[in-house]
Amino acid sequence: MIKVNSILVVFAAFLLLLFPYYIVYLQSDFLSSIVPGWHTDLEGGKLILDLLKFLFLAITTFRYWKLSKIKKEIELKNFVIHCSIILPAVLLSKINLYNLLNFHSAAPDSFIKQIQLIIWINSSANILFFSGFIWFLIFYKKLT
Repeated sequence: MIKVNSILVVFAAFLLLLFPYYIVYLQSDFLSSIVPGWHTDLEGGKLILDLLKFLFLAITTFRYWKLSKIKKEIELKNFVIHCSIILPAVLLSKINLYNLLNFHSAAPDSFIKQIQLIIWINSSANILFFSGFIWFLIFYKKLT
């Protein structure tokens, strides 16, 4: 058993980590392309997705706060499952995986495979995050 107040502190820390500071400190090119020479909007999609993750994490933190008023402790297993499902997306939201690309690669196929791998990693982490949110809602309904 783990105290709900401890879980609330952990999720409040996740919420602060995921807070979109770049909206508070607007840069003039936060919707521009990060791949040189490409006219794509890679950062704009990340901005919207980070805002959605922030919103869902705020809802989760609020629900944990409401849960702390009802219950004092919950099972550690439920917290570990929820935390391990959402943690990759929270961490990847602060890491720019496109910085790992080798732009000077002689083989364009390897460059495209690198981009596909990064997209797959980000997509998988985001699917896990939103699955964790759905899992939490089901878990919350069972507790209340």
